[in-house]
Formats: sequence, C-alpha cells, structure tokens
Amino acid sequence: MFDKKRFSIQILSIIGIAITIKLAFIYYVANYQQYALSSFCSINEFIDCDGAAKSTLSQFWGIPLAYWGLFFYLTVLFLTFVDKLKNIKLLGFLKVFKNPMNYIGCLGLIAFAISMVLAGMSIFKINKLCILCLITYFIDLAIALTAVSCNIKQLGLSIKNTVL
Repeated sequence: MFDKKRFSIQILSIIGIAITIKLAFIYYVANYQQYALSSFCSINEFIDCDGAAKSTLSQFWGIPLAYWGLFFYLTVLFLTFVDKLKNIKLLGFLKVFKNPMNYIGCLGLIAFAISMVLAGMSIFKINKLCILCLITYFIDLAIALTAVSCNIKQLGLSIKNTVL
C-alpha cells in the first residue's frame, strides 16, 4: 500500500540530503580553497553563503553544520523505512521503533527549533543569510508537520509518545 505521508517525508529528506551535500561543498571551498570563486548563492553583502560558511558559527563541536544536517536527513530517511526493515530477521532489534512517525515529528520539530536559533545567529550576529540554509530550515518544519499530518495537537502527542 502506498503511503503518501511516508513518501512525502522521503522526498523532503532526499532534497535535504542534496542541499546539505551542496552546503558541505560550499563550506569546504570557502574554507580550504584559497583561490576559489564565490558560490552561486553569494549574491551580495547580506545574502552570502560563503561568508556564512567562513564564520566560526558554521561549526558545532568542530564539525560543519552541513554534516549535522546530512546526519539528520539520513536518520529521518532511515526512520521512514524502519517498518519494513524490522521484519528482516537480522534487523529484529528495530522493533523498538513502535511509531516512527512520532520520532520523525519530534526530530523535525527539534531540528526546526535549532534552525531558528541558527537563523537568528546568522542574521543578527554575523549579518549574513545563507539561502540554502534557509531552505533546509523550512524542510525541517515541513518534515515535522508532514509526520503528524499538519496537526499541532498530534505534534504534542508525538512529543509525549516519544519521550515516554
């Protein structure tokens, strides 16, 4: 049976993976290639992906934020397949994931909250805005809302079910 919600989250995750791979490439070029040209999303002094990538705020624990985003999207993509994978004998340990959509909803909400903090730091502290980062912020929100069918009450229930 075709599950539109699961498919939508998979598409959003794949788009997120593609964007974070591009962001990782921009981070590498901006920080490690001295004579590199500016990226396509460095438009002016404020909308500047390269400037954001060169900032010390583009890392967490020494790991570029693009890699953290890549890990998030791969985790979400994995959780969309966990119902099928837990039926494989060697992967029986995946049965602990009772309702993967609750986990995806909570992870998406947490990622969006972190994204809003990062957006605030980007705009108000380094005075730069990365368009690709901004797109991933909305993908995070879309994943959270899609996982709980755009129902805010369901999102609260998902948080409760995930934590307890």
